Amino acid sequence: MKVLSEAYVPAGITSGEMANMVRQVLESHKITLHEDELPPEGLSHNKVLHITVQFKDKFIARVIIDGGSILKICPLNTLKRFGKGMHEIRMVSMNVKAFDGSHRATIGEINLDLHMGPTWFDVEFQVLDISATYNLLLGRPWIHAAGAVASTLHQAVKFKRNHQEVIIHGDKNNPIYTN
Repeated sequence: MKVLSEAYVPAGITSGEMANMVRQVLESHKITLHEDELPPEGLSHNKVLHITVQFKDKFIARVIIDGGSILKICPLNTLKRFGKGMHEIRMVSMNVKAFDGSHRATIGEINLDLHMGPTWFDVEFQVLDISATYNLLLGRPWIHAAGAVASTLHQAVKFKRNHQEVIIHGDKNNPIYTN
């Protein structure tokens, strides 16, 4: 509404031209996913959405984007591979419920600067001493904070930065979870 109220509208504009102008403004502020962006398998895949991110000079594969998780998790063994020590973890005690229904205590929290596409994100992770099939887990708090749309179907994450749509494609050698 702010953009429309400040826009110059010529006196002789038709209703169709005005509708087109409004549509262009609205279109520029939305993230879309299209059928032609589906992976080669189309609708028949069962892939989890994994991406690769950068931490300092390291590239980290198997970063899972999980809209079903309310946490951002960094397994302790991943943190050690980054060269981070226990002294860098803020001791914050929290009990979390794992996927298998068991309860686990976190070791604490740590912030990591991750590079995704053209953007750096300062992400606060819960550190757990667990064996995991992923290196990092980015749940709903990161998805919402980034203003991102994650699609397991399209195997992509999209978000806006500097009025440009950024797309991060899922890793090609993505493991498939089956029952």
